Amino acid sequence: MSEQPVSVSADAVGEALASWNDAVKRAEHGETVPVIAHGEHVADVVPSGELDRLRETIEALSDPDTMRDLLDDESVVSGRDAIRELMAERAARESGQ
Repeated sequence: MSEQPVSVSADAVGEALASWNDAVKRAEHGETVPVIAHGEHVADVVPSGELDRLRETIEALSDPDTMRDLLDDESVVSGRDAIRELMAERAARESGQ
């Protein structure tokens, strides 16, 4: 497969850089900004820490004991702080504290 040469004007590079800077500024203010390439949504620029929070949530939801605790305490659970508290309580119980 042969690669086709691509020419990019200085104006196009400047516009792309301005768009990227705008996406970063919006993410700094808490907004998730979609990245569109060739008409397709290919990625997101997310605020710092958001990926860690998502990974933490996935970890909690993947743990059967945590899920059981969440379902048992469903009426008092509200947000990620509650999940952290339940995980800490379970860890304390398991360590005999």
